[in-house]
Amino acid sequence: MPLKIAVLVKQVPDHEAIIQIASERELSIENRYVCSFFDEIAVEAALNIQKKYPDAELIALSAGGKKATDALRRAIALGIDQVEQIGDESIERTESNFIAYALAARLKALQPHLIICGKQAGDDDMASIGPMVAEYLKIPHASAVVSLDIDAGANKIKIGREVEGEIWQLESSLPLLITAEKGLAEPHVPVVTRVMKAMKAKIQQVPLAELGVQEYEQQGRIRRLRYVMPSSRPPVTMMQQPFPLNIEELINHLKEKGVLS
Repeated sequence: MPLKIAVLVKQVPDHEAIIQIASERELSIENRYVCSFFDEIAVEAALNIQKKYPDAELIALSAGGKKATDALRRAIALGIDQVEQIGDESIERTESNFIAYALAARLKALQPHLIICGKQAGDDDMASIGPMVAEYLKIPHASAVVSLDIDAGANKIKIGREVEGEIWQLESSLPLLITAEKGLAEPHVPVVTRVMKAMKAKIQQVPLAELGVQEYEQQGRIRRLRYVMPSSRPPVTMMQQPFPLNIEELINHLKEKGVLS
């Protein structure tokens, strides 16, 4: 049985996109979106595994509406041919617990040996989807993975996981879910022919009704009450003298403000 790898990707606002609060319940986001940075690392890691096991089957999944298709087209441009869009626009109004539940429902049917996703999304940075998907699937997971080595014949995988500046070497049987950290792979720039193929590709959609998740409360446990702007930054006082002369200047300034006596 060939190795089957599923990659979870998400479309997020470009880090340079302008985001404003339209109301207490709504954000106004400039129409500039990209595939999440760590998810591109996950895609590249899957492609690297396929180089070792050419018959490995790769599939990318993304939950959401029209924006989700852009992340999937990026996956196609990078080299993954099979992609699926899970759900529709309604899923974007839910919280991460339901999204993980829907993704897990589809993954149960696909039965991948390995699931790879980014360490965290580039918008909310919650780092929650991967571990929650693994819990719903009742399989082990490891986060912040920086290296991996699969032995498909033995149905085992060795991984390096970054923890507080150290690399832990772990071994697990498959199936397994991992989240990708910087260093696991270096995303390449897709060639023009793959980009053209991605633009023309028909994205397969899997409706929520087909997943049997209707009984799950989509609103979940988290309620978004309102958006508020961060507090304004207090004025900054720059020391005029170069280091180390500015040390005395800083001490005098702190004494004037009553911080030091």
